[in-house]
Amino acid sequence: MSRLFIKHPRILAFGVLQLFFTAPGQTFLISLFVAPIFSELGVSASLFATSYCIATLLGALILNPIGWLLDKYAPRHILPFMSIAMASGCFLLASAHSLLMIFFAFFLLRLIGQGGFSLTASTVVSRGFHKNRAKAMGLITLGYPLSELIFPGIAMTLLTLYGWRITYVIFGLMLLGIALPIQYFLASHDSVHRGHFLPDELHVDPHTLSPLDITDHPKQASHATFKEVVRDFDFYCVISASCIPPMIVTGLLFHQSTLFEFHQWPIGLAVSGLTLYAFLKAVSAVMVGPSVDTYGPIPAFILMIVLLGSATIIAGIGGPHLIVYLYLGLVGIALGLGSPVINVIWPNMYGTKHLGAIKGYGATFRNGLTALGPMPIAIAIDLQFPIDLVLTITGIVICMMAVIPLWIAKRNPLIHGKGNPKPIKE
Repeated sequence: MSRLFIKHPRILAFGVLQLFFTAPGQTFLISLFVAPIFSELGVSASLFATSYCIATLLGALILNPIGWLLDKYAPRHILPFMSIAMASGCFLLASAHSLLMIFFAFFLLRLIGQGGFSLTASTVVSRGFHKNRAKAMGLITLGYPLSELIFPGIAMTLLTLYGWRITYVIFGLMLLGIALPIQYFLASHDSVHRGHFLPDELHVDPHTLSPLDITDHPKQASHATFKEVVRDFDFYCVISASCIPPMIVTGLLFHQSTLFEFHQWPIGLAVSGLTLYAFLKAVSAVMVGPSVDTYGPIPAFILMIVLLGSATIIAGIGGPHLIVYLYLGLVGIALGLGSPVINVIWPNMYGTKHLGAIKGYGATFRNGLTALGPMPIAIAIDLQFPIDLVLTITGIVICMMAVIPLWIAKRNPLIHGKGNPKPIKE
């Protein structure tokens, strides 16, 4: 893995840092500011969560156009606009005095922090790598746990010293003064062009490809068009299974204060628990890459769903304080598996020529469904339903959905990465 980074440092560093700087728009960081915002605005949990969910959903609807732009323009041409938009969300949140202003701030933060930055990183890396695609995705996924390890401590320190408004002003300045220059520099020196893999990254099976197929820039005919993908039933099956992790985790993290209070867990355990979560997420993301490149994404896909379902059941049942570490540790492992798996499935099935649009369309569903994560729990809280019952039933349903990847693999052998992606037959 380290040799891969040494061989292609700029594109991989770009991916890592792009994901690292998503933090101000991610739920794990925003959740730290929910309590002070609650107390200042005096809104109900369901109203605040609904605002957050709608902002996330609207942001998800714009990800498909961002994907189209990534297919047409180099990332360095798009990055300044995304960084300015996300910084504007930070500044708007810092100056907000009404729920409406916070809604628009959340819209910008979720659009770029949850969507745009991640979409750019995964598209660029997926397009450049082929035989080491899962390893590369595992490496750049380290940006998430690094962010989860570093940003909460910074946020809590700034929150204690200056309050939540000044903290988000600092985040906005950081995006403009630190993140944008570094990312623009790395993207400007990126050697990946549309339709070309990085050196030595083309992996072909001589028994399934003709000599004309063996090239570092696959033929246009070998890639599904966006219109074909939209009409492909398998696409929606993959989406339904891959949306589970972010949707459930968003709901769990958004309401972690309520969950800890219900089980009488000290809230201080959340910090150390999230540290373990981030560490195991990083380890699993790196470790799963070689396995996915060798055996395909289906085994890891199934394991991801089962682990997340089990973690949700454990969170519902509760127990001693050590259960916090088991619950968050399993969530971390599951999410670590998720990014390499799903970012290998799309190019395996559909190729890389229209990958930006395809991933943008997928991210619209993924992030849109993720937006629903906090809302059911918030409604249950307001209606006096016990959170333990809600999470236990949810976890059981998640585990049952592990059959979906097996069914998809039988329908579409290309998901294993054997041979070149081919156009979908209508």
